[in-house]
Amino acid sequence: MSDIEKITERLVAIVNEMRENAEDMREWRNLPLADEFMQLLRGIDDAEEQGIGQVRAIEAMVDYLPEYDVPRRVLAIRRYEQEQLALSSEDDLKNDPYLAEELSEHIRKLEDYIDTEHVSDSEFREKYGRHLKSDPVERTFEWEENFYDVEQETDRRLGDTPRGMGFCFAYWAELRNVLAERGIEWQSPHELNPRVMFD
Repeated sequence: MSDIEKITERLVAIVNEMRENAEDMREWRNLPLADEFMQLLRGIDDAEEQGIGQVRAIEAMVDYLPEYDVPRRVLAIRRYEQEQLALSSEDDLKNDPYLAEELSEHIRKLEDYIDTEHVSDSEFREKYGRHLKSDPVERTFEWEENFYDVEQETDRRLGDTPRGMGFCFAYWAELRNVLAERGIEWQSPHELNPRVMFD
C-alpha cells in the first residue's frame, strides 16, 4: 500500500468517526480529529493529490464540525480549502461550477460571525437567515478557546443521560454550570428565545 493510499484510508476513517460523533450529539469530539485530518492533508506533497482532491476531502469532513462554536478554526480550514481550489484546473471544476462561489460565501459568513465589532447578532441573523438569538459570548475567541474542554466536562457530568426529548434542557443547565466555573456568563437559547419551543 502506497503512502497516499494509507493517508486516504486514514482520512476516510476519520470522516466516519466524525460522522458517528455528530450522530451521537458529541461534535466537540471531532476537533482533534479535524486537526489530524488537516495535518494529513497538508503533508501530501504529491501535486496530483492537491487541488480538487483536497477540496473534496475537506467537504466530506467539515460538515461534522460545530462551526458556530469554533468559527475561527473552521474559517482557517475553509481558507485552506480555497487555496486548494485555486490549484484546481478548469476541467476539475466543470462538475461543480458553483463551488468557488459557495466557498467564498461560507468564508464571508464566518468572517461576519466573528466580526462582532461591525456585525451585531441581529444583523448577522437577518443577513444569513438565522432566527434564534444567541448569547454574544458564543462569538468570542474566549468561547472558542474553551469550547473543547467545556464540552468535554459537560459531557462527563451528564454521563449516560438519554439524549432524546428534553435533553437540551439538561445539557444547557450543565453547560451553564461548567462555563460559570470558568468565569464565563452565558444564557441558553431557551432564555434568549422565550417564545420558541425546544425539545
